[in-house]
Formats: sequence, structure tokens, C-alpha cells
Amino acid sequence: MRIRLQPGERVLVRTRPNPLPLAGPVAAGFLLLALGGFGLGYLARPDLPGTLADWQPVLLPVALAAVVLVLLRVVARPLVRWAGDRYVLTSLRLIHRTGTARRTEHQINLSAISQLQTEQGLMQRMMGSGTLVADLGFDRAHAYRHVPQIATFKEYVVQAIGELPLTRMFDGVDMEIDPQYARGGTPRAQQEWRDAQP
Repeated sequence: MRIRLQPGERVLVRTRPNPLPLAGPVAAGFLLLALGGFGLGYLARPDLPGTLADWQPVLLPVALAAVVLVLLRVVARPLVRWAGDRYVLTSLRLIHRTGTARRTEHQINLSAISQLQTEQGLMQRMMGSGTLVADLGFDRAHAYRHVPQIATFKEYVVQAIGELPLTRMFDGVDMEIDPQYARGGTPRAQQEWRDAQP
């Protein structure tokens, strides 16, 4: 997955969502395989009773096709969807890409994030994953679900926000700032004006 970076931008983290949501589809897949195997084995018997024996050449391929279609729907589809998800943190943006054939991309400038919040269920706490909610102000927020190692990922985001130039939070333009002012001292121009007063 290639990302077109802005000048001076670098990729910090690239990851997939935690595979925890795949536990249900995988378990359902094993159950379907067991039931499908039993059903196909029953239909393949040479001593089928009554009319089932007459329909055996038709029932066997139909049952096999049904099992394959259900497996594709229940197991393969969530797996492909998960494999197409990416979370990318750069030095300027937080990007969520979804899809394989048809791709969707949602990105947030780090300078627009006013607050970060994490949410975890019981299973997510056990796996170390969770949902990262980026509050953009004005009742706008975006949730990144099933982020792996949620605490570490949040620390990386906070650190990247902290490394942004101070003025990028206001107008997106980098400007120099008097180092003395940044340390909480008296700005140089203001001090020079005070010294010039009688």
C-alpha cells in the first residue's frame, strides 16, 4: 500500500486491525465444514432411502455448491475485508484505508485532533486492542475500531501531535517562534520595546 506523502511527511506506523472480529466467522466456518461434511457424506451413501436415491446425482452437487457459497459468505468475505483494512499514522495525518477492489480512504490531519479517547471491551482488553476515537471538535469524531496495541498506538499519535509545529494547529503554516517566548519568558521584541521606554 503506497501513500502519497507531503513534503517533510514520514510514515510512523502502518498496521492492520486486530483479527479479533474474525473469531466468529472462523468458528462458524468450522461448524459449516462439519455440518457440510456430514450432509455430503450422507448424500453420497449408496444405500439412500426412497426418492433420495433417485435425486442423488442432483442433490450432491447442489449441496456442495450451497456449502461453498455459505463458506464464501460467512468466512471468506470478512477475511478479505479485514485483509484490506489499514491504519497508517504519518507525522502529519491519521489514515484509514479499507477495501481491496474498491478502496475507500479516510484521513484526518493530526492538527485537527483536539482529544483522543480509547474504548475497550473485555475481550479487547485481553487482546490489547480497542477503539481509538479522535475528537475533532464541533461534535465531530472518527472512530478507528480494533486498533492493535491500542495504548502504544495512542502514545504514538500523541507524540506525533506533540511534534507538530506550534502554528500548524491554527492555520497549517509553519512559522518560527521566539525560543524565549516558547519557554515562557518575555518575547524579545516586547523586551526590546520595554528597554527603550524612558
